[in-house]
Amino acid sequence: MLHRYLAILVLALLLTFIFSCNSSKHSGGSHETLPGTWRTQAVTIDGDSKDWPSPYPNYDAKAMVAYATCNDQQNLYITMETGDEMTQMKILKQGMTILIDTNGRKDPQYKISFPLPNDNDPLDLAKDDIGLQKDTKTHSSRHWDKKISKSATEANQYSLDGFSNCNGGYLVSQTSSCGIKIKLGIDEYKELIVEIMIPFKAIYNKDVITAADAGHPISVGFAVKGFKAPSTKGNDNTSAPGMNGNTGRVGMNSGMGGRGGQGRTGHIGRGSSESPMQHLYESTKTWKQFGLAYQL
Repeated sequence: MLHRYLAILVLALLLTFIFSCNSSKHSGGSHETLPGTWRTQAVTIDGDSKDWPSPYPNYDAKAMVAYATCNDQQNLYITMETGDEMTQMKILKQGMTILIDTNGRKDPQYKISFPLPNDNDPLDLAKDDIGLQKDTKTHSSRHWDKKISKSATEANQYSLDGFSNCNGGYLVSQTSSCGIKIKLGIDEYKELIVEIMIPFKAIYNKDVITAADAGHPISVGFAVKGFKAPSTKGNDNTSAPGMNGNTGRVGMNSGMGGRGGQGRTGHIGRGSSESPMQHLYESTKTWKQFGLAYQL
């Protein structure tokens, strides 16, 4: 009887050990990789979100950006959008870097800078672009929309780093030598949208993925640099140059979805009690870790 009990105990311990090792192998040791999304039809890279789910499935409340990824057998597709005007200003003036780690961590081998920083951009912190007139509760939205639209149109260059055969600068009207396509646009909901297509040839050195690649971990990140906070005396340094500490733009209280709160993305941004100017000076980095999708 004792021998039978010991045999059952040993078997149970062995099964527990095997299950533990298997779980650790699939989870990467620390967390389980999120599943990827398979795309049956190619995404049109045109700076429009019509090819993507609404709302975008992923949202970073601190960075105030929504994002999504998917892949087919040949390409990885990436998109990011924001309706928050402060975030739009940071992206259009300070630039944004898309980061890719093909090992599923946060140590990118590949970087795509788009838009590039633009010191000549017409958005100007020192002027009344983000100011609020004391005798009104609305800002000059038409004036702002024209400037945002102009800035988006001028975001026509990008650079690649870490890619073996296509590092350097390009115009968005070009397809790089490794097949990367990229585009920025402002949609009818006043959301800033970035779309990117990256052939697997450029990051895995093979034309197509196979069933053996299903679930392979990969990470995509979005890095946005904040403005340098101005030094002020007696005023809160979260205010813009030439503005009193508590003045700000009412429209900034809406988050993803631009003016008025909840927009196309379905994500709500900062509340009215938060200082909208503080976000302007914050640098953010958003990561999504997932596994490649594959279907026959």
